[in-house]
Amino acid sequence: MKFMILSTLTLLSSLALAESTTGQGTQVTVQKKAVQNWFQIEARVEAVNQGTMSAQTSGRIQQVLFDVNDYVEKGALIVRLRDKQQQAAMKTAQAQLAQARAHHTDKDAQLKRSAPLLKQGSLSQGDFDSIKAQAISAAAAIKAAKAVLEQAQEQLSYTQIRAPYSGIVKTRHVEVGESVRPGTKLISGLSLDKLRAVAHIPQRLAPLLHKQANLHEGFKIVHLGQALEVQKVTLFPYADVNSHSFKARVQFSQGQQTSSNPLFPGMWVKLKLSMGEKKVITVPKSAVMLRGELSTVFVGTQNGAKLRQVRLGQTHQDQIEVLAGLRVGERVYVDAYAQLANPAAQPHVEGVK
Repeated sequence: MKFMILSTLTLLSSLALAESTTGQGTQVTVQKKAVQNWFQIEARVEAVNQGTMSAQTSGRIQQVLFDVNDYVEKGALIVRLRDKQQQAAMKTAQAQLAQARAHHTDKDAQLKRSAPLLKQGSLSQGDFDSIKAQAISAAAAIKAAKAVLEQAQEQLSYTQIRAPYSGIVKTRHVEVGESVRPGTKLISGLSLDKLRAVAHIPQRLAPLLHKQANLHEGFKIVHLGQALEVQKVTLFPYADVNSHSFKARVQFSQGQQTSSNPLFPGMWVKLKLSMGEKKVITVPKSAVMLRGELSTVFVGTQNGAKLRQVRLGQTHQDQIEVLAGLRVGERVYVDAYAQLANPAAQPHVEGVK
């Protein structure tokens, strides 16, 4: 396989030599530069707002207005329960409140009439105290009746299940006609407005992250080569008992994402962790020539340009890291593909040094 790659590259070089006779080209001196050291792991995307709505009262499913994959606006009615029992309970509570108010009005009027009689001596102190206690009890009965009415209204509101946030229906757990009770699952959904990446960080890296003053600056989310804006980072202060890794939640914004590559819950992204700075050899991207799994650069020598195989690392903006194949002080050509047309260039590939 290596012989075939080298032969193909040699053939391409020969064809280029035959087509063009450009000059020597621009060279740069290989030097070490300080770059940010990133450790990359896989992270799973999940929705910040997701959950399952359950019944909070007993009843029979009367209507399910949305199905799986339907988009639901915040506050929209999702499920309706049969509410005759709750309506009856509310009407009973309203009648009890009206009765308590009427009783309180009567006792309050008796109290007002009794006060002058007590001053005149026509009413004993014991009878007055009894009338006053009945008026206070009637006022308390109004408060109790209001509480019962509020409870009945709350139970009635439970028959109409509404969306707590805008999102998509993920799972439908009930059908029309089924009987439910408190705790029965009804609808599961999630919102695509806020997403986060969840990853498990190895134990050896956790101390470096805990030392950072601004934690969100030490994380980077990358999807299809595009960096996303990190909004919030939550690093759990304890390790998993089985994997001994620390869970991290990184909330991000995908506003920069185009409609052609949006992110959805369940997808994988690259999570990069800042490990400080390191000094590495970098060359311009244009200096690297890729042919399948073979990466090469043209090195300037006394005998002209020589094609040398290199092993590449991470990319830093317009520079690419060279792990092996180059030494500090050597010179490489900025435009590698232009050197294919250089008559002095030697297309034979030197191995990694």
